Amino acid sequence: MHQILLNRFNLSTIMKTFARLLCIAGFISFISCASTTPPMSIHWEMGKNDVKPGICELYYTITNHSTQPITNQGWTLYFNYMSLHPIYTEGDQILQSELQASYHSITPTADFQPLMPDSSRTFKLLFKGNAIRETSRPEGFFLVKEGSKKPVSIPCTYAPFTRQEQMKRGIVTWEKTPYADGPYVFDYVQHILDATTTTNLQPLLPQPKQATYTEGVCQLANAELIIRTNANMVKEGYTLIITPNQITIEAGDDAGVFYAKQTLKQWGETIPCGTITDYPDLHHRGIMLDVVRNYYPVDSIFRILDVMAYHKLNVLHFHLTDDEAWRLEIPGLPQLTSIGGRRGYTTDETDCLLPMYCGGWDPNAPTTANGYITREKYIQLLKYAGERHIRVIPEIDMPGHMRAAKKAMGNLLTDSAFDARVYKSAQNYTDNVIDVTKPYAIQFIDHVVTEIVKMHQEAGYPLTQFNIGGDEVPKGALTRDEHQAFIDQVLTILQRYNLQPMGWEEITHFCQPETKAVCYSWLNSNTKPLEMAQAGYPVVLANANRLYFDFAYCNHHQEKGLNWGGYTDEYRSFDWEPLIHPNVIGMNAQLWGEVIRSFSQVEWQIYPKIYGLAERAWNNRSSLTLSEYNRLVYEEFLPQLAASKRNFHIQQPGIKIVATENEQLQLDKSHLLIQMNKVMQGGEILYCIDDGEWKVYTNTIAIPATTQVVKAKVSYLGKESNTTWLWVNDGHAIDNKAMEANAGATF
Repeated sequence: MHQILLNRFNLSTIMKTFARLLCIAGFISFISCASTTPPMSIHWEMGKNDVKPGICELYYTITNHSTQPITNQGWTLYFNYMSLHPIYTEGDQILQSELQASYHSITPTADFQPLMPDSSRTFKLLFKGNAIRETSRPEGFFLVKEGSKKPVSIPCTYAPFTRQEQMKRGIVTWEKTPYADGPYVFDYVQHILDATTTTNLQPLLPQPKQATYTEGVCQLANAELIIRTNANMVKEGYTLIITPNQITIEAGDDAGVFYAKQTLKQWGETIPCGTITDYPDLHHRGIMLDVVRNYYPVDSIFRILDVMAYHKLNVLHFHLTDDEAWRLEIPGLPQLTSIGGRRGYTTDETDCLLPMYCGGWDPNAPTTANGYITREKYIQLLKYAGERHIRVIPEIDMPGHMRAAKKAMGNLLTDSAFDARVYKSAQNYTDNVIDVTKPYAIQFIDHVVTEIVKMHQEAGYPLTQFNIGGDEVPKGALTRDEHQAFIDQVLTILQRYNLQPMGWEEITHFCQPETKAVCYSWLNSNTKPLEMAQAGYPVVLANANRLYFDFAYCNHHQEKGLNWGGYTDEYRSFDWEPLIHPNVIGMNAQLWGEVIRSFSQVEWQIYPKIYGLAERAWNNRSSLTLSEYNRLVYEEFLPQLAASKRNFHIQQPGIKIVATENEQLQLDKSHLLIQMNKVMQGGEILYCIDDGEWKVYTNTIAIPATTQVVKAKVSYLGKESNTTWLWVNDGHAIDNKAMEANAGATF
C-alpha cells in the first residue's frame, strides 16, 4: 500500500514538473519568436489625478501577440519614466520599480495570471505625483528574457486625454498653476491684445536704442556701403546713417559692424532713411544647449546659430557632459565617447550606459540616445559660431553630474569604498559624483580642459571662459573639505590657461568673489542674483520661470516640457523687468534636454521664446509694449521661420461663454453665446462642438445649452496650435479661481 502511494506521489510530481517545463518552454517560445511581430504590445492611459492627495492612477494594457501564454516567470520590461514614482499595492499582478533615475522596470508578481495568446489585460497602478500632460508617460519599452543577451523592442501606444479628471490639477500638490482651459486662455489673450501699441513700429528685434527717420528710402541692393572705425564707441555698438544712395556704418569693433548689418538684413530690401544708434545693455546674451540628455548633430545646431546671430545673441553655452552621456571627443580618452556616448541595455555598463530618457535597448541605433561630437566637428562648430560673433562656452559639469565619466573611466574615478556612500541626486541618481580624493580625478579634469583649450586655439577662437557647472552635488557624497579642495585645484587649472571660471549659482559656496567666477542665477526671484552681484560676483540671469526654454508653454495637457519651476510661454522671456546692477553682465536661456526627442522639438521649444530673450538681453528696459512685441513675433519673424522650414510653437486660442441670452439674435436660455480669440492677426480659428465637424470661426456663435464641450485650435502658417477645451456642462473639474488664490500663478 505504501509503495502504491509512493508511486502515485512520484507520478503526480513528475506530471506537475512536466507541466511547468512545458509552460516555461512555451514562454521561451513566446519571447524568442522568430516572427518580426513583437511578442507583446503596451497601451498606456492616464486615469486621474488625486485619487488620494498627491496620488494618481495610471493604466497599462498588455496584449499577447505570441502563440504561447505569458506567465509570471522569466521576463522583464525595461523603459523610461520621468517624474512619477510607483507605489506597490498588495495583490498587484505587475510590479513597476525605479532602477536608477528615470530607468524603470516592470516584472510580474506571484499574483500574475497567465495571459493567453491574442488576449489583453489592463493593470491599474498608483503613483506619487500627478500626470498633468500627455507627455508624462513611459517610453522606450523593451523586453528581456532571463539569460537573454538581445532584448526585443515592444511598441507602446498612448491614449489621449479626453476626460475632465485627466486634466484636473491638484491644489494639494506642487502643481498649482491654473489649467489653460478656454476661459483662462481667452482672458490671457485679451490681455495681450489690449496692451498699448503704436503705429510706427519698425520690424526689428531687438529694437535699436535710438532711431530717427527722415523722408525717403534706401534700396539696399543699390546703396554704397561705407564702414568707419571709432575706437571710442561702446563695445558691440554701432551707428547707421542711411541716405537714399548710401549706408554708413560706424562701429568700434567687428562685432558692432556685424550687428549693424543684421539690422539692415532685418529691414529687408527697402530701408527708411535716417540715423540709428544702438548698443547692448548686456555683453553676455546666450542660450545653453544640452546635447547630453538627448543628442542632435552639430549640423542642426548651425540652424540655431544663424537665428541667434540674426537677433544679436552672442553666446552658445554648450552643455556637453552629464550623468546620461559624454558628448565631446577627448583625444587620449576614447572610452568617454565609445562608452559614454552610447546608451542601451546593459547589466554592467562596460560597453554603454543605461538607456535613460529616450529608452531603447540598442546602443548603436540612430536615436537621440546615441552620438557624440568629434574633435573635427567641434572645431567646425567653433569656426561657424565665431564667424557670427558667437562665443562657444563649454560646460563640463563637476564634481556631480559625472556619472557618464565615472562609468566610462571605470575605477579611475571611483572605487567600491567611495561608491558605498549613500546619497541621491536631484535627478534620483545614487552614483553620479566622482571621488575627488583620487589623484587621477584632477589629472582627468586637467587633461579634458587642456584638450578643449587646444580645440579652440586650432579653430582660431581662443577660449576665455570655462563653465564647471558645480551644481546639485547631493548631500552625503562629499565632505565640505573634499569638495573645496577639488574646486581649488580646478581653479588652478583654469588659471593656468587664463580661463575665467563659470558655473551655476551653487559655486558661490566654494568660489570666493575674488575668483571672478561668473554665476548663473536660475532662481525665480531677484534676491539671490542681487546678493551675488553685491558680493562682487559677475552674474548671468538665468531665471527658471522666464528663461528655461525646456519648460512647457503653459499648463495644458498637450504641451511638452517640464514645469517644476514654472512655465515659459511666448511672452515670459520678454514680459518682465530683469535685475539691473553693474555686476549683472548677461542673460542666458536654457534648453535642458530631458524632454527633447528630436531637433524639430528643439526648435519648437526655442521659437518664439528666443525673441523675448534677444530683446531683453539687448534692452533691459525695452521700449516695446506687450502688444507691439506680439505683433513683431507673429507678423514679422514667425513667417521668416516658416519660410526657412524651421519648427515653432503657436499659441492656442481662447474660448469664453459671453451670454446666455441675446435679444438681437432672439435666443432663449436653451442656447449660449460663445466667443473665441487669438493673438495673431493671420491664420484662422477652427472649432468643433462635442464630436462634430471642425468649422472656421468668424464671429460670436450660438451653441445649444446641452453642449458638453467646445474645442478650438489655430491654424497659422501651415501649423496648428494645441486644442483649447471649454467644458460647458457637467460642472467644471478644474477650479482655477481656487488655484490662482492659492498660488498667484500666471499662464
